[in-house]
Amino acid sequence: MPTPTNKRVRMPECPACSHKLGYQLPNHSRVYRCAKCEAIHGSCYLGDSYALVQPYMIEKEPHTGEMRYYDLECLGSKGITRRHGWYDPNTGLIVQVG
Repeated sequence: MPTPTNKRVRMPECPACSHKLGYQLPNHSRVYRCAKCEAIHGSCYLGDSYALVQPYMIEKEPHTGEMRYYDLECLGSKGITRRHGWYDPNTGLIVQVG
């Protein structure tokens, strides 16, 4: 999982908590990690989004404190789609879709 840069930047409002400061993720110029709730959000290619949140469900649900929100607008072969829900930041696997 990519780690954010050390410099906090102004970002589009976080869809999870409405915070406006976060970290830009390296190699993803339009994807941010919220400084308050650590949600990942922004726009990227569909294939690049799999490096942030894998396209597979987790087998065992993690503790509530270990889940993070993600909301990605992705460009792929089907046009622009949206991937959003909750994921486990330790494994990058999806906990809940939507």
